[in-house]
Amino acid sequence: MTSNSSDRVPSAVCLDMDGTLVDTERLWDIAVYELAEHLGRPLDETTRERTLGNSLHGFFEILGEYTGRRIVGEEFDRLAHRLNSRVTELMRTDMRWRPGAEDLLADIASTRTPVALVTNTTADVAVVPLEFIDRSRFDVVVTGCMVTEAKPAPDPYLLACARLGVEPGSAVAVEDSVTGATAAVAAGCRVLYIPSTDGQPGVVGAHTHDTLEGIDTAALHGLTSGTPVGAAMGQSSV
Repeated sequence: MTSNSSDRVPSAVCLDMDGTLVDTERLWDIAVYELAEHLGRPLDETTRERTLGNSLHGFFEILGEYTGRRIVGEEFDRLAHRLNSRVTELMRTDMRWRPGAEDLLADIASTRTPVALVTNTTADVAVVPLEFIDRSRFDVVVTGCMVTEAKPAPDPYLLACARLGVEPGSAVAVEDSVTGATAAVAAGCRVLYIPSTDGQPGVVGAHTHDTLEGIDTAALHGLTSGTPVGAAMGQSSV
């Protein structure tokens, strides 16, 4: 379902990257679990879920609490380099789209809707998936190193909307994690939350759906007028 009418598209769309557009959370899983093993305490699923979508500093705060280590200064730099190098290596060998993501990007382009990529991933790591996705698809890219407070703070989405020249309330954000959806809601965006892993809790203020497959720009526009995505697609809402 493709929309070309300007009154049926949101003012802008802000898209998360890892777990939303590209299936990289499984690659972060490998790198994160390996790092926890290196630090002497295998990571449990609950703690891994808490780290989803976090900035590097947020991740290492959780990991430090879990392993009983204070990860700051040179230790932070060393471990961050180890983690980023490993996940970049994995990304270069096994990058995949999330279901429906490529079609949604094509539909956004066909409607000429302004679009931003908004990720907590640092620019040095984001360059790899951005090569796969194609950086030219986005009018604005906000990475984790461009804001003082990363997700779950609203800052990345506020910056993206400011650079797109739109009010957050007229923009739709698409996220796959509690951290990201919380940030987008706090920024005032309408939020489509599609959990990339099973068992993630809902986020107050976000509309939860199970997949991006079949979702187009018109369905996202429905969120700005209070229409559930499923209803906009002629389905029952999730």
